[in-house]
Amino acid sequence: MLTVPAAITACFVLPRSTSESLSPLTVTLLALAMSLWIALTAERDARTRLDRAKRAFAVHGEITRLLRDYRSVYLIVMLRLEVVVLCAVVTAVWGSGPVTGTWIALLGGVLIGLAWPSGRKTVLLIERARELRGR
Repeated sequence: MLTVPAAITACFVLPRSTSESLSPLTVTLLALAMSLWIALTAERDARTRLDRAKRAFAVHGEITRLLRDYRSVYLIVMLRLEVVVLCAVVTAVWGSGPVTGTWIALLGGVLIGLAWPSGRKTVLLIERARELRGR
């Protein structure tokens, strides 16, 4: 989460640059498309990995292994969402400018906040994994 304010600061502090091969609008559209693609596929990938971890728990029954798998899934999701925040800096430097970059960084921050692992999510994961094990 600390990368979001750092990225927003970078959007306004870093000097603007031009690409000889791409227009600023093209860079912005590419960064935005990549951000949206990463955000949408991160959620789908996380569900697939969590389902796999729950099915594995149904076999081995080790809660510590389930929680380790859970942490690794969320680490991967957070790293992917950090790329969205980095796209904001790309947009600010080579694309449409710092204002557009700020909006992309805020989008990344909101997505990170929504995906952030919480106690409630952990309890829900354990309950669902135990239900699957009980079948």
